[in-house]
Amino acid sequence: MAVALLGLVAGAPLSAHENHDELGAGPGPAVEVANVPPIEKASEADAHTNMAVANGEAMDQHAQAAERSKTFGERLMSWLGRLHSLVVHFPIAMFVGALGVELFGLWRGKRDYGQATHVMLIVGAVGAVAAALLGWFAGGFYMTDRNSVLMVHRWLGTAIAVAGLLLLYLSATARRAPEKPRTVYWALLGGMTVAIAIQGYIGGSFMHGGMSHMAF
Repeated sequence: MAVALLGLVAGAPLSAHENHDELGAGPGPAVEVANVPPIEKASEADAHTNMAVANGEAMDQHAQAAERSKTFGERLMSWLGRLHSLVVHFPIAMFVGALGVELFGLWRGKRDYGQATHVMLIVGAVGAVAAALLGWFAGGFYMTDRNSVLMVHRWLGTAIAVAGLLLLYLSATARRAPEKPRTVYWALLGGMTVAIAIQGYIGGSFMHGGMSHMAF
């Protein structure tokens, strides 16, 4: 089984994600984002829409044909990559929720909520590791990317997974010695929340049209 898994990973740069070239995954020349001039006339907008629909249909047909030609291992790698966007929401909820529970306990002057926080950190840490691993399947097993945004997303997600495990360790240590200060724990939990917000924004750029997707 281990040999089979290594074989799948070795083929990842070719098959982990259908849009590696479009994403700018892997080493190579930096990806430049083209500035598209605004469409001023309705007729031009209609023509642009029709071209986009036709191009989308052609891309769908191409993707379906490519999918049919894949081996089982390649399809498995692609499928695992698509699970990334499903799994990633759980650690987000758990880590942010853990900070909320900790702040509520601090406000009430009690540490009785530590058990709930610890359970949330367990789920969050496991989910973060799973999400990061599936993210590598989605983006391919590259150390660098042509797309600098994708590269930041890749390594920030990996760092969040590592930090999640460290948070879980600090939480377990605090439960064994509740009288000790938790300065590092609080700093890491707060920093984790900020990092998750940044990571979510970057991840949204791949789904909703670029880094300005939150423009009002």
